[in-house]
Amino acid sequence: MPAKTSFVTEQHLRNAALPSHGKRYTVIPHGFIIDETRRELAAAGFSIDKEMYKTSLDGQIAQGIYHLNYGNDPDMGLMFAWSNSYNKMMRFKCAIGAQVFICMNGVVSGDLVNYKRKHTGSALIDVTNSIQYQISRAKEYYDNLVADKEMLKQVSLKKNEQGSIIGRLLIDQEILTLTQVGIIQREIEKPTHSYSSNPNSAWDLYNHVTLALKDSHPLNYLSDHQKVHSFFVNEFGQLQNVYAAVEDDIQQEIPLAVDVTEEYTETVDSDFGVVFN
Repeated sequence: MPAKTSFVTEQHLRNAALPSHGKRYTVIPHGFIIDETRRELAAAGFSIDKEMYKTSLDGQIAQGIYHLNYGNDPDMGLMFAWSNSYNKMMRFKCAIGAQVFICMNGVVSGDLVNYKRKHTGSALIDVTNSIQYQISRAKEYYDNLVADKEMLKQVSLKKNEQGSIIGRLLIDQEILTLTQVGIIQREIEKPTHSYSSNPNSAWDLYNHVTLALKDSHPLNYLSDHQKVHSFFVNEFGQLQNVYAAVEDDIQQEIPLAVDVTEEYTETVDSDFGVVFN
């Protein structure tokens, strides 16, 4: 049976039992990430409109999402999100993105390769560096997201083209589950929201997909949204194979204190039915 996820209070995450994985493993407390996120956002001049926290396995896996008071776009606002685990199922990662006002869908740009690192050595310092790096480029990335949105609004898709995209996201990209495909189909036939564009636009389809991704587990939320954004912009815009290049850029700007070659497996059963309100 898949692990359940739920929205919880900040205090719930702070109270989650810390693990003991040996001397080489540096625990990154959820509370530390919350404090550093608030501190760095404030230092950069951003104010937080809303905070949301999501957890699985009684705090072993956690996520924070922050809606920020920034930007004058009528459709989207700025968002910061992080994910963390105590059970080695996932490294800490964070990213700047956007939330769509009408439905609070998440948007995470493909050129925001979220910096990930192993929980050893000077992990706490590197977490702070990672948060600082993402926030330092937030305004630039937000402008790019708005431009991507406007570009997708201009693309009109026939029914068979919409079906092809959904099929590729399911089978080729392995981002969607069958349950999420069903949600997208219902949204195409009878949309829950109006996205201020042609109902057959790529922007509307993008939002049908990200609405279904509200179902994503904290392990996959950031990467799923990032992959979807890259897919749509690769399909209709200018973005091409940015992951490796941006990974190199991040490693140059954020010095790594320890080896980060070891990877943790980030897989989990889906279909959790969690919806942002």
